[in-house]
Amino acid sequence: MSTAVSDKQPWVRRVPAPLFVAAYGALVILVIFGVAMAASRTTASSPAAAELPQPERPFNPAPADPGNVAASIRPNLIDNVRVGETNSGAMMRGDVVDGALDDSTEIAGHLSRLLEQNCLDTVTLTSKSGMRFNFWGFCFSTLPPETLAQYIDFGVAEGADSVSFVDYASHNHFRVITLNWMDVDDADALSKRWLDVERPDEIDRVTFNGYTDDEVVVVDNDKETGEHLKRWPLLANPVTNAGE
Repeated sequence: MSTAVSDKQPWVRRVPAPLFVAAYGALVILVIFGVAMAASRTTASSPAAAELPQPERPFNPAPADPGNVAASIRPNLIDNVRVGETNSGAMMRGDVVDGALDDSTEIAGHLSRLLEQNCLDTVTLTSKSGMRFNFWGFCFSTLPPETLAQYIDFGVAEGADSVSFVDYASHNHFRVITLNWMDVDDADALSKRWLDVERPDEIDRVTFNGYTDDEVVVVDNDKETGEHLKRWPLLANPVTNAGE
């Protein structure tokens, strides 16, 4: 009886073992790589909701239309209105109507709303007596009418040359009110009245400046450092003799 091995063996058995192992390993690696590529493409094609950019409010609101500003001015309070554009909003100049400061409640309320509803970063109003009221840095921000009226009334009653309201928006809306007297006869009496003026909570600093013939008198009422009276002598221009 013949004991020879039959030539009809499966093709796998006819492949040398080292070659079979190498080929099988390469096939497994290709399959794993293909599955990983397919998974990454599926993930990339499905946008994740958490990665979508969130809407952000613009740092600077859109400036107000100067035409709208002019149209909203009440002519019984402010006349000779001139408006224009600035790099960061709108500006306005005008004259306070005679009698509008007799009771500042109405004009203070009008100005408070005007600042809140517009990007008015520069406003200058002049009274019939030449007193100026300035508003700087108010872009869709404002102060309470009561605060405006308080300092308008004090400035008018004490004969101030100017009253300025400033909103430093880039410094967390640090708010300052400054009153100036350019020709003071009795600085001692005037500074005592300054010290009696209360600073509203929404105001960070109130500064009173008075100029006499020989000195500058200042009262600062600061939310952090309190109230301080300061005086400086005026520096006269030096005189040089021709022979020196």
